[in-house]
Amino acid sequence: MAEQDYYNGYRVVMSMKVKNNKIVSNKYDYVNKKGKSKTDDAAYEKAMKKANGVGPKEYIPKLNEELIKAYGSKEPSAVVDTVSGATESSNLFVIYAQQLINRAQAGNHKTVKISNIIYSD
Repeated sequence: MAEQDYYNGYRVVMSMKVKNNKIVSNKYDYVNKKGKSKTDDAAYEKAMKKANGVGPKEYIPKLNEELIKAYGSKEPSAVVDTVSGATESSNLFVIYAQQLINRAQAGNHKTVKISNIIYSD
């Protein structure tokens, strides 16, 4: 899954691997036009951490871990905890994850391109 538009210089990309009806791996990230991860942007990390108490280095891996924890067990809980300070990203993560899960359950493994609305950048 990939967003088509960039917002604040980044767009979301996400992919998951499902085996025996369980999510065994997930990669959710924000990348810039050069393919560089938001987790590698020290200035962005510093600014977000100052404003919200958390940055991409913390919340991006945490969301990936939460999804594996929720959907990777014998009895999936279907609950992914949001990361405090990254609520918007957490909510978007849950929406995109559910879209990929629905597609996997339907046997559709093609890449999804999301036409995300950008008001200004």
